[in-house]
Amino acid sequence: MPKLPEFEVLESYVLFGERRFRVREKGSGIVFNVAASTEEEALEKAREMFSRVKADRVLKP
Repeated sequence: MPKLPEFEVLESYVLFGERRFRVREKGSGIVFNVAASTEEEALEKAREMFSRVKADRVLKP
């Protein structure tokens, strides 16, 4: 079974009144910048983006 990628929130900040998070995928170091209300929502959005760009298929474990 393939190992699920792990994500961590690097920082959160407010830009033009919008709360944003920098979220890193631990294995590859890819960083996603997402708008979200909570850390959990930011992590979920980063996971969706990671699979949408098919990074899990391109990167080697």
